[in-house]
Amino acid sequence: MNKNILLITVTLALSLSWVGCNKSGKLDKVSTFKTPSGPVELKLKWPVGERVVQRFDMKQNMEIFMPNQPNSIKQDMTMGQEYGLTVLKENPEGGHEVELEFLGMQMAFSQGGKSVMNYDSSKKSSPDNANPMADAFQKIIGAKIKYFLDVSNNVERIEGVDALVSRLESGGSPDAVAPLKSMFNEGYFKQMIGGSRYMPPKPVQPGDTWPVQLEIAMGPIGTLVMDYTFTFQKWEQRGKRTCARLEFQGTIKSKPDDNSRPAGMTMDIQDGTSSGVSWFDPELGKIIETSLNQNITMAMTIPMNMNGKTFTQTMTNVMNQVITIKLDSVK
Repeated sequence: MNKNILLITVTLALSLSWVGCNKSGKLDKVSTFKTPSGPVELKLKWPVGERVVQRFDMKQNMEIFMPNQPNSIKQDMTMGQEYGLTVLKENPEGGHEVELEFLGMQMAFSQGGKSVMNYDSSKKSSPDNANPMADAFQKIIGAKIKYFLDVSNNVERIEGVDALVSRLESGGSPDAVAPLKSMFNEGYFKQMIGGSRYMPPKPVQPGDTWPVQLEIAMGPIGTLVMDYTFTFQKWEQRGKRTCARLEFQGTIKSKPDDNSRPAGMTMDIQDGTSSGVSWFDPELGKIIETSLNQNITMAMTIPMNMNGKTFTQTMTNVMNQVITIKLDSVK
């Protein structure tokens, strides 16, 4: 597996664990919600027939330090992604069925100041043989995943993952498909729609705090472990909506899977921090916007073969990510 592709896989997993929104449809209406004097329940809502379109944008800067090399390698990446969520039905027990559809993706990647990849799914073009990831991303557009949520908004099961993997494998480059297959498992998709895990377990009011721990399975790469402390800072107006301002900070670590390493590769996050703010609209039952900053130092050990001799090489990656996530519409 190419080391750059692996880093893109890690980036997607880190980036897609948040939810948010922007002005359109219901978001463009003035809130009727009146802030209470005491605690209030902050809970996600899934009205039947509702459709939201979400977008996230990320800017990443990375510096890679190689052993016995005098100069580091600098990489820069920007990424945008859009997907829709449609509430299909409510079950008798109070749970919901929700369908996710991939709508669009953009990615630009440069190394040492030179462009390596510039992909935009909205622009029709022939397959980019020089950048197999572009062809793989194009196959994701239009794919659908169905979620079955229980009454507490936890994901009970998912349908459509196997169909997406088959879609990727159809005529795709093995180098490009392998990391995406590793990432696109049920654990990955659960965290895409798992915003309820950030919500407090009981009614809260300004000044209250609660812990959140997330484990994001990344297949053979291992597991990302995120430990956060959330604080309900205050009620705050965000556009035309009355929101609870939730600030958070915490750490990011990795937990390897010793039984399954891709081509003998290992990943170890030696130092990772994350902080940011989310605005939750209790009337709509949506986190209407999230902004976060992540700083990560990661060691990657890769097996090498030179002149018939096998050895390992460890590179250190210092990465900063600035991410903003919004819903383009709630209708």
